This record gives sequence, C-alpha cells and structure tokens, in this order.
Amino acid sequence: MVERREIEIFLTVGEELHFGRSAERLHVSVAMVSKTVQKLERSVGAALFERTSRRVAFTAIGRRLFEDLKPAHQAVLDAFARAIASGRGVDGVLRVGFLGTATAEFVVRAAELLRTRHPGCEVRLHESRFTDGTAPLRDDVIDVLLIDNFAAPPSTLAPEHGAGPVLFREAPMLAVSARHPLARREAVDVAELARYEVLRPRASSGQAVRSSTPGQAAGKTAPGQTARWRAPEGAEQLFAGRQADAPSFPLGGAPGGRAAGRSAEFGSIQEMWALVGAGHGVFPVPTHASVYDARPDVAFVPVEGAPAYEWRLVWLAAADNNRVRAFSEAACDYVAAHPDPLTATARAPRVSRA
Repeated sequence: MVERREIEIFLTVGEELHFGRSAERLHVSVAMVSKTVQKLERSVGAALFERTSRRVAFTAIGRRLFEDLKPAHQAVLDAFARAIASGRGVDGVLRVGFLGTATAEFVVRAAELLRTRHPGCEVRLHESRFTDGTAPLRDDVIDVLLIDNFAAPPSTLAPEHGAGPVLFREAPMLAVSARHPLARREAVDVAELARYEVLRPRASSGQAVRSSTPGQAAGKTAPGQTARWRAPEGAEQLFAGRQADAPSFPLGGAPGGRAAGRSAEFGSIQEMWALVGAGHGVFPVPTHASVYDARPDVAFVPVEGAPAYEWRLVWLAAADNNRVRAFSEAACDYVAAHPDPLTATARAPRVSRA
C-alpha cells in the first residue's frame, strides 16, 4: 500500500527533477527522498527516474505515473480544502428555515447583521409549514431552522439535533372569528379552551411517523391509518380543544350552522386564517400574529395560564459549522439589541451593510 507521504515525495521530485531541492521543499533529508523513490520503484517493478550525477529525468513509466497521479492528488487536496473552508469558514451559503411572516422578517434582520460581519456569507430563506417540524433539516432542505417549542417541542428533538438558546418568548393569543363571542372578551383562561373547537394542523402519514413532526410520537400511525396531529407535551390545554362528542358551541351563527364534530384541520397558515375567519374554529397563535396577520374577520384574545411560545434556532449536530454558529451569534446579538424582536422588526430600521 502506497502512503500519502510517498506520493507527495514522488510528485515533488517529478516537479523539481532534483533530489536536493525536493528534500528542502519537503523539509526532509536527501536520503529520505532517495529511499522513498527506491521503495516506489520496487513496488512498481521498474525505474521511475533516470539518475546521474548531473541530472534527474523521468523514465517513460515514471512520466505516465506522474501524469496520472498529479491531478488525482490535487483533487484530493482541493476536496479537503473545500471541506475545511465549509467547516471552519463562514463564507458560502446558509439556508435558514422559518415559520410565518414575522419570523421571516427576524431572520432577514439577523442575516443583515451577519452580512456586516461576514460579507461572504449568503443567507437563503425557506418557509416551512407548521406540520413540518424539523423534517426539512433531516431532508437537507435547510441548514438551520427558527422554530417555536410548540411546532418542535424540545422533548421530541432527536439526539442528533443541536439547538441554540431561547431567543425570545411570546404569550399566546387565541385567534377567533370577529363574530365569535370570545372576540368581545378581554382575555380567556386556558382551561376554557376545552369548550371550543380548536383547529388542528393536518399531518400526513409520512409526517406522523417522524419524531420531528410537532407533537407527534414516532411510529404511532400504522400503514393505512389516518395521521392525527397531537398537542405538544405541556401544552395540551392550549391545543386540545373540545372533544368530538361535546356539545357544539354556537359561534354566534357560524356559516352553515356547523354541527358538532371533529375540529377542522388545516395544511397551511393561510388555511388556518381562512377557517378561523369563517368561524370554523379557533387556534392559539403567538402574540406577533396580532401585528403581522391582522385581518378584519379575525380577532385576537390573550390566553391566561398557558405556557409561552419559545423561539430558538435548531440544526443537525452533524451539520454544525462556523456559518451556523455565526448566524446563531448574530441572532442572539440582534435580540439583545431589540427586545420583543418579532413586533419590533416592523418598526426597526434596517441594518446598513458596509
């Protein structure tokens, strides 16, 4: 088996065609260079160089070996250089996932701060669905994800996930139809939500078997069964809502006189807003939604006694690198300078780029 150092010595001698200069360049003795060349010649079974007291020249076999090895050796060096630059450097592309309009704005602000520090780093945004959880990380769609503790409960994060500190917290609000009786309330206690139909995110069978799907235990859906999204651990009261056999709440004359039954499901945030506005259910949302997603057919009511939304960055531990860490640091620094960042971003001036 030929060792890497032997290949380097052979290639250096082939470039210099001089044993002494090759030894100086490699910081080894001339004897080591000569001994290595002789060993390679024994392995090949033929001379690689013609050597006299005045000159060193390739043999035909030696030249062919040099021409075959040099580009392959350079390709190996280049591959390692790229890997090192990716792992240790910050320049390059970082794909950042987010949920919703306000979190996109926050990611943009953090990315702008990152660019002032590392102009060679490009941040590309990717919007995730509520029911995606951390799956886009595993599917190599994104490198890092800004997500809350309800969409991806910390207890469901797999050991291969890395996570940053909690960046900010938000109190939950209940999104209800503007015609709903709760729309006239100053606040609602979390225990009261069991009386109302709380919408549920729609989970596919493919998502249900993933531990990264929000609130969903891995492997609980058998083939052919319909996947059911489950409330995150610790927030059951906030998301559970009325049971299917409980009496239907009148909703102040909801469209079509909707009868009692299972809560309606949604596949996207826009579907959720449409269902809420039409009076087909209610849904807990973070406080910033009342600023970024205000619409005439939806009212927002503070929820008392419920756990807060906690936002943090999550990534795969195996994909941890300087770009991920630099973005996490920029996000933390932005939060430190801008309390309540998800609502403050609507008013804060953009960070100028140098």
